[in-house]
Amino acid sequence: MPGGRPTEYTEELGDQILALMEEGLSLAAAAAELNIHRQRVYEWEARHEKFADTVKLARSKRQAFLERRLLRADAGPVVTSTIFALKNAGQGDWREKTETELTGANGGPVEHRVTQVERVVVDPAAE
Repeated sequence: MPGGRPTEYTEELGDQILALMEEGLSLAAAAAELNIHRQRVYEWEARHEKFADTVKLARSKRQAFLERRLLRADAGPVVTSTIFALKNAGQGDWREKTETELTGANGGPVEHRVTQVERVVVDPAAE
């Protein structure tokens, strides 16, 4: 590795994060379990391609864990909290999306006008 301080990352740490996220923990929580600050994990993700791939897999494994938990749940807080987790952590599959469309009269285009106002400013000090 050229210059800078040496990394503390090891493939074993990547495997541990994968295992923790497979149990449903977020990336930040998995890092905390290993006494690693989440910012350090993000730095490793940016610098180590193999670790970045492990994190992508770990996120998918976490989503699978949450989806299975949702399918097994009857109702109540487990369902609500799992849906919340999936919406916030799901990789696009569980995002809520709201679309807004603006139309003008009778569904036509929105009309707009640009008005130009000219003002004359008189500076008494300049007289």
